[in-house]
Amino acid sequence: MDKCTADCCVTDARIARHFDVRIAELTTDTDFPEMVDVSAMLLALLEGDAALTAPTVLELGCGSGALTVALLKRGAARARGVDLSPGMLSVAVKRAEQADVGDRAAFSVADGALAEVDPADWVIMDRVICCYPDVDALLAQATRAARHRIAFTCPTTRGWRGLINRLLWPLENLSMLVSRSGCRVFVHSLDRIERRLTDAGFTQAGQDRLGLWHAAVWDRPSTATED
Repeated sequence: MDKCTADCCVTDARIARHFDVRIAELTTDTDFPEMVDVSAMLLALLEGDAALTAPTVLELGCGSGALTVALLKRGAARARGVDLSPGMLSVAVKRAEQADVGDRAAFSVADGALAEVDPADWVIMDRVICCYPDVDALLAQATRAARHRIAFTCPTTRGWRGLINRLLWPLENLSMLVSRSGCRVFVHSLDRIERRLTDAGFTQAGQDRLGLWHAAVWDRPSTATED
């Protein structure tokens, strides 16, 4: 496993604190927060194939497990979720148990870009690319681990929506810096992300957009020599 730099560890700790506080707020009046619309958009791109192919799933930055559990309920064989926030993962475990898929789900506290993970048929990155300063490290992990498919959501950087994101999020980051709360958001170039996936042998199989967010599914062509 790669060693974490000092800057990386500080960032990881801040992200974990932010989402521990966030999940405590979200679960004040309910057991589990509902799936957000952006995640539901990605699920819509995936659920048909989950029912048909029963994939194994690895979700990097799984949060409270809404998407991981939804894919298990729709036919995924097994799933592992990795996240920096112990609070989020505690809710994810309870969510999986309540949905009767706990025996097929595993969750662990780790940095999604650095964790030692077994390969999976699908690797999911839902609203997590924007949390990483080093997008190349996260994509390298995803492309190593994914046997067949990578699916992700992130803020778009194209057209007028991309312009809004490039202007909006730096202002939000400045506000968080002043207040010393929250964690920084990164608006990584969608062109750069797609080049990395293309270079790793993946091709785009589907996409969608909701507001300022982009969702995409990229597949690695199957080969006759696969085990």
